[in-house]
Amino acid sequence: MSHGMICGLSKEFSLKTQDEQNDAVSSLLSAPFMCTDFTGARVNGESVQVNVCANPGAVKFSAREHKGHEGVAGTPVEDYQGTLVHDHDKTFYNYGGNHQECLGHPLRYLKGSIENEPDLIWSKQMRELLQEVIHYRNSIDDDAEPVVENIDAYRQKYLDIIDTARSEYEYEPPTKYNRDGFNLYKKLEDYIDNHLLFLSDHRLPATNYLSERLLRLIKRKLKQVMTFRSFDCLSYYCDALGVIESLRMAERNLYSCVSDIFDQQ
Repeated sequence: MSHGMICGLSKEFSLKTQDEQNDAVSSLLSAPFMCTDFTGARVNGESVQVNVCANPGAVKFSAREHKGHEGVAGTPVEDYQGTLVHDHDKTFYNYGGNHQECLGHPLRYLKGSIENEPDLIWSKQMRELLQEVIHYRNSIDDDAEPVVENIDAYRQKYLDIIDTARSEYEYEPPTKYNRDGFNLYKKLEDYIDNHLLFLSDHRLPATNYLSERLLRLIKRKLKQVMTFRSFDCLSYYCDALGVIESLRMAERNLYSCVSDIFDQQ
């Protein structure tokens, strides 16, 4: 099958699923949280971006020429008023009503800090604490009321570890060649509320793994096609993929649904 035929199918599917795409956007905008992220793609050898917005019931992919505010424009993020779950892309802090930082990233970075700065204890303590709070949250029913005493206790442990990090770096300042651990400590200090928000709002996930999993679909496609021939072709593909993933989340029969869509006049 030629590239033109494939693009034509994506275009036809995109045009015939405008209602489904609008329904997905409405579902995302009305939900209490929305996961979002960007990943790179290529059009005619030039770098572009794909944004994903998702929750457990709906997905929307958007092809964009750039990241930043220009990339957010026209995506569900632009008008969203709930809690955004993301990977510390500071652009997203200009949107939404609140923010939950993905804890998966600091867990990985803390592991690196433990290996690179073995004489410091704060990174090991913080990694163990974050693992503990995630385990604690996963052990609670989603409809259970948050226990303020437990939240306060975890927050205090977090702050105590931040104090330990501050003392350790004052005693042994980071070199200009190895500031990753120090920069991570400062980020954890400045964004404590955004790292622990999921403890007081049980609707929120502790990570942005949903966005990362969905964007792997784009990355795998990029390995197959290497580069899209046109920006429109990428946009049609994103539209189609979002509808299909939304159907999958709803546990609909994909074959029947896709066939019905193509049969529409």
